[in-house]
Amino acid sequence: MCRKGLAIGDAKRCRQAEQTISSTVLYEDQATRFDERAGIPARAAEAAADALVAITGLGAGDTLLDVGAGTGSLSLPLARRAGRYVGFDRSPAMLDVFRARLVDAGLAAELVVADGNARWPVDDRAVSVIFCARALHHLDPEHVVAETRRVLRSPGGWLALGRVRRPLDSPKSVMRRQMRRLLAERGHPGRSADAGAEAVLAGLARRGGRREEPRVAARWTVEHRPADSIAAWEGKGGLAGIDVPAEVKARVLADLAAWAAERFGNLDAALPQQESLEITAIHVPIA
Repeated sequence: MCRKGLAIGDAKRCRQAEQTISSTVLYEDQATRFDERAGIPARAAEAAADALVAITGLGAGDTLLDVGAGTGSLSLPLARRAGRYVGFDRSPAMLDVFRARLVDAGLAAELVVADGNARWPVDDRAVSVIFCARALHHLDPEHVVAETRRVLRSPGGWLALGRVRRPLDSPKSVMRRQMRRLLAERGHPGRSADAGAEAVLAGLARRGGRREEPRVAARWTVEHRPADSIAAWEGKGGLAGIDVPAEVKARVLADLAAWAAERFGNLDAALPQQESLEITAIHVPIA
């Protein structure tokens, strides 16, 4: 726990370290189940890679850096398209799943255990394209901006973000929004993926970055039961990307189940849900 009376810079680094330890634990205990909860269809991952190539011109002579590579369900096609693929994640267990995927696919890639809030594991001016999906809300936006500008090649390169989008009235969105509301009422506001992403994009735009219009790479339909959301949150550490006391988590999920039973009528009802994968990219000039 961070001590009181630390200087501002030291206190910020201490909080980041605490968040890193907490988040690493959250993902270590769900690595083998992560794709069941948050996986993306293989065809959507391939379409996202195609969209990334079309936007950035990524090719055989380029290095791609994947921030928060995870289990590789979204990133495996990128390893086929880049001349050199470097992926890092702070969860060794998640990267173990990715390595198994690479072996099965007969692909070579560099996977590194590293923290996105520390120095990224590539040299200065070594990267043509940076890709990040579902990890940015764990990172300090100012640090992401600084590392992006450090690692991108001269005269410029790309930062591309992959984000899953759902209609606001979709079952999963409704459940997540209510879970966060109940959690915040108990003094534990979760992390916002979109707020972190927008802070990074705005920071790069202030330094001359040229943002492209978001591109929907793929759409698909799934069935989602309200009970699926509750089971997924029960099976992982913490809630909303943060660590919370066990009793708080239990109370939030119990209240959520009661609310959802009234809202949907049946927690086990299989409800259709539209999802899409959106690529947002910004070109960053490097002197």
